[in-house]
Amino acid sequence: MNRLNASVYGKAFKRFGKRLNVIPSIEKSTEGRLHYHLILQNPYPADPQKVKALIEEQWSKTLFGYRQTHIHWRIDHGWTDYITKLRSTGDGIDWECYHWN
Repeated sequence: MNRLNASVYGKAFKRFGKRLNVIPSIEKSTEGRLHYHLILQNPYPADPQKVKALIEEQWSKTLFGYRQTHIHWRIDHGWTDYITKLRSTGDGIDWECYHWN
């Protein structure tokens, strides 16, 4: 999220705390690999490909990127239920990265 926020808001991210709205959920797969599910504000609603490219670019630069992303453009109650399911003790909302105005 730090990378995305810095890419979208530049110096205003660090100077003024300007951030994208996000509900991040961390989950451990059956193979033991940690991964994220997000509900994320689209900073470029008129250009979905721009935000997709930005997410893929910034996520691949992290240690956890694995070069895998999957983006759903429309979310509903079923999606929010899916990302907040708890299968193990390590699953749940990542409150340190959570931000919603």
